[in-house]
Amino acid sequence: MSRGAMIEVDISSERPEDAREIRALVAAAFGPDSDTADFVEAVRAEAEVCLAQVATRAGAIVGHAQWCLAHLFIDDRMVKGAYLTCLSVEPALHRRGIGSRLVKAGLAHLSESGYSVASLLGDPAYYGRFGFSPELAERIEAPHRARGRGFQAIELAPGGLAGTTVRGAFPAVISPTEPPS
Repeated sequence: MSRGAMIEVDISSERPEDAREIRALVAAAFGPDSDTADFVEAVRAEAEVCLAQVATRAGAIVGHAQWCLAHLFIDDRMVKGAYLTCLSVEPALHRRGIGSRLVKAGLAHLSESGYSVASLLGDPAYYGRFGFSPELAERIEAPHRARGRGFQAIELAPGGLAGTTVRGAFPAVISPTEPPS
């Protein structure tokens, strides 16, 4: 499918009353057999969501990005980190720049809010354009590495991952087993 024309959307913070529409969007984006909509709700209930944004067009939610706290311990000092738990876009509007705008807005907000590192599981070909790197993520001791599913990281502050030992502190809903100590 060729890239369509970029469309204008408004990006704003998720509101509690958006939950039902977000669930429908996530289910549409990932398919009816996916448990991703349940996962998004579990993260909302069980982890500390540090940023959740929606993209709206004509009053309808057409995109959603959810980030949760995922601090890192680098040489025993805590570094403020975030983890992109889910990025969803209305299927009919894929390849129109909505996901890119949500990721860029999220990274800018996190950087401005003092986060040093962000991480995710995802397609390196897609997320690499924003600066995410599997090579950077290799430095992080985390169960995600064992999954082999595109664990990636980005430094939001210069030297955000500088140190000898980098251990991830991911919420249990994201990473059911604790990283090695």
